[in-house]
Amino acid sequence: MKGNEKPYELRVQTNIGEELFESYCKEKGYAINRIGFDEGANYVENFSKLNPLLRNLPDYIVNTESETFVVCVKGTANFKKKEYELLPLMMEWFSSPKAPLVYAFCFQNVKPRLVFPEKIIELYKFSKDQKWSDGVVYRNLKIL
Repeated sequence: MKGNEKPYELRVQTNIGEELFESYCKEKGYAINRIGFDEGANYVENFSKLNPLLRNLPDYIVNTESETFVVCVKGTANFKKKEYELLPLMMEWFSSPKAPLVYAFCFQNVKPRLVFPEKIIELYKFSKDQKWSDGVVYRNLKIL
């Protein structure tokens, strides 16, 4: 089975993107605070019943020496249509001039790619719809 065909339960068994991101931040000496859900380590009963903004909370607050970011971590370049449709609200609710929302795309053996939502919107428009076996529509963004 190809990675993009895995059912939801198999797609979220590990949070490799988050593990890579945490290692990167530790290596850089960045302070991080977890704010979002951890699907693998902290199961939330009836998660699918929650409001989409709650289900898509950013994962971390990151403080570097001089900047603060609100970070959503992705372990794949696949971006769900439902998530894409939420981007304007995500930017309104979770981003500020002094702590912008950013997506960290984290892959093995590559430094995390930090992408602002405006760029995701642009990349999404130039990608094509695909569908997992459970019917979820997504597009593969050309991150690398």
